Amino acid sequence: MDMQNKTLLIFGDSIMNGSGNNNYGVGEYLAAQFGFKLLKYTVGGARVGFVKGKSWEVEQVKKIISDKVKPDYIIFDGLTNDCCIEAKEGEPDVPLGDFPVGYTPKPIEEIGENDDFSTCFDAILCALMEHFPTAKILFVRPHNMGRRDDVLQRQYGERALAICRKWGVSYVDLYSESGMNTFLPEHRDAFTADSYGWGRGDCTHPNALGYELKYMPLISAKIKTL
Repeated sequence: MDMQNKTLLIFGDSIMNGSGNNNYGVGEYLAAQFGFKLLKYTVGGARVGFVKGKSWEVEQVKKIISDKVKPDYIIFDGLTNDCCIEAKEGEPDVPLGDFPVGYTPKPIEEIGENDDFSTCFDAILCALMEHFPTAKILFVRPHNMGRRDDVLQRQYGERALAICRKWGVSYVDLYSESGMNTFLPEHRDAFTADSYGWGRGDCTHPNALGYELKYMPLISAKIKTL
């Protein structure tokens, strides 16, 4: 498949951005491999749901729409920071919420600061399908992160994949398929960056080896099938 000079748009958080790899992330790797023109809307710390002072993926998508860009491919992530419990004394930054069968999505224009992860994620996919009907869309579920509660990251990850399946959006499940588990110290130090000067990997942000051995082979293979 010829992807030379096709436009790739990425949005999401620090993992998509490449924050642990000098801001050389998923988009840059794919642009180098396939010849994409890259549009990048990623911001470190982004949440799918709203948290004051943090980038909000709902607003990222609104900005993408208002910029009137015409991507051929869209790749994004989200949930890394929503399921973080460090700021709220054991509670996730953004509540998971419910996702009943037959749920009607909220238009992204009506999403508010009190909407939960599921509502926001569903609205994002609805907006992408509406505004970019010919784009090939791929969601990236992150690896098993040692600085996230194991139960919560599984819940948020499985919910994200369920919503992708609802909309027929393709995904790469790095949590289940990459073998990258930074609860293991050897994976933590080999595959993630020492972002905070701890003398060890931070569990979350892939370094060059993390991207090149664990992330990009699966993402590159998947994008060829879209």
